[in-house]
This record gives sequence, C-alpha cells and structure tokens, in this order.
Amino acid sequence: MLTSAALAHADPSSTTPQQGYDLGEIQNPRTVAMGGAQNATGTSTTALYLNPANLPYAHVYHFEALADFSPEARRTNFGGAIADSSTSKLAGAFGGMWSQVDPDGARRAWTDLRLALAFPLADQISIGMTGRYLRVSQSVANGAFGDSFVSDGTRNDPVFSRFTFDAGVTVAPTPGLYFGLVGHNLTNPGTSLAPTTLAGGVGFTKDVFTLEANGLADFTTWKGTRGRFMFGGELMLAGHVPLRAGYRYDGGQRAHALSAGLGYVDKRWSVEVGGRHDIVADHPMTLFSMSLRYFVDPKAADSGGEEDLGMDQKDH
Repeated sequence: MLTSAALAHADPSSTTPQQGYDLGEIQNPRTVAMGGAQNATGTSTTALYLNPANLPYAHVYHFEALADFSPEARRTNFGGAIADSSTSKLAGAFGGMWSQVDPDGARRAWTDLRLALAFPLADQISIGMTGRYLRVSQSVANGAFGDSFVSDGTRNDPVFSRFTFDAGVTVAPTPGLYFGLVGHNLTNPGTSLAPTTLAGGVGFTKDVFTLEANGLADFTTWKGTRGRFMFGGELMLAGHVPLRAGYRYDGGQRAHALSAGLGYVDKRWSVEVGGRHDIVADHPMTLFSMSLRYFVDPKAADSGGEEDLGMDQKDH
C-alpha cells in the first residue's frame, strides 16, 4: 500500500498589502498601546522611529530588544535599538529591524536601518534628523496576474534598496507641554514602500500621566492624500507599572482601532507589551508588540525608565 504525504501550507494573509505593511512603520509597545500618538512625547528609542527631535528631552542611555507579531497579516518584526541622550548635548540613536509579511503569499521581507541625531537649540526647542536605509524583497508569480512586474516582485532582488531621511522639530513652550512635527522619507521615493508623510502632535505629561493627540498625512500610498488620527494616554502606577490605552483612525484603510498595554519598569531594566486591534475595518488586523530594555545609567530609570513619567524631568 502506497501512501503519500501532503505538505501543509499556512493560509496567506487576510489583510490588504497596505494594511499589513502599515507604512513600513516600526512601533514599540508604548507606541502601539497609545494608538501611535508619540510624535510629541516619545523619546528614547521611540524617537528613533517617529520624531528624532524628541531625543534630547529625556536623559537616557538605553538598549532595547523588540519583537512584533500580527496573526492576520502574518507579519513578524525582530530587532533592536540603542539611544543615548545623556553623554552629550548631541543625542543619538541607532536601530535595525528585520520584518516580513505574508510569507505564504507575497513573501515581502525588509531590512530597516536607522541612525538619528538631535540637538537642543534651547530648552524650548529641539531639532533632529534620521537617516534611513530600507531594503525590500518580494516573491514573484504570486500577484493577481501571475509572473508580472506590474502586480508582483522582480526576479532581481531587491525590489527597493535606497537611503532616505526624516526630519523633525519639537517645541516645549511651557513645562510638560510639547508640540512635535516630523516629515518621513523626505527624499520622496515615490513608492508606498517608503511613503512620504507629515505627522504632528501635541502632548502633555506631568508626574504620573501622559496624554497625546497626533495627526498624519500620507502623500504616497493612495491615489490621493489620506490621513490618520491617533490619541493615547498613559498612567504610571506605583512608579513601576505603566498602564496605556489609545485609539487610531486610518483614513486609507477606513479602519478604527483600539489599543492597550502595560509593563514593568525596574532600576536597570523593563519589559513592556502592547496590542492594537481593528474594531471597524473591512479586514480587521491585530498587532502585538513586546520589548525588553536595559538601562546603562540607573538614573535614567528613576522616573520610569525613559519618558514614561514626563519629559520635563530632564535630569532623570
């Protein structure tokens, strides 16, 4: 009697390519949990991927290991980052991520390397810039028209390999109040793999809580400009446990999402988790994020490990 074994293949992504790729953004648990609203108050490694001008507003020296996962998009991200804003007035950060989405379908994979520098022009204003190298590969013969350059990848890997940059500014007119503005992929690559966007926000942080609202305009991914609105908040309990929640509306996907997260912050390390789920969407998507951080300077952990207790405490 002859038997044959069939290879089991996982189902492809149930989301759209744009939804699974999510502008190619890299988000840590705090960003995910607060709905993406971190362009005004997100410092440390968060600033590397959002607004580099925020780096000088918290004195930190952090190492971070980061992982994200989306079951619907079949998306995974792995990587790490380092941020140093305590050694000198010129703050810096470096990070690298490897990501993939829909491995049994489009098989899009990308490597994202970033180097950020920021400098405070005064106590009330800071500017920053991030250099980005992005390399994207994608399978062939999986598009709507088979082996077609129009709908698929190319046989000459990669489909995208280019340097671009972000630039931002943050203004703090009064203690605890922050306005941030940042442009992403400002070389205008002209592709949704590295869309040109403009994001801004206002945030307020004081003692044990933070609130922030953000808006983003995407000029590349869709036929016309599409926007996002993001709102989030954080409450620190007992000096060690941050509780976070947020909301995001994506005009391109016409999706409403709720998010939440928590963590534990010690003198030398922290572990944090965050999650986001689309509650109204044609193709609901869930994203989970986890990070582990190590604080080289224990003083940087006295106020929650980073920006968690307020950027106005510049000596923490």
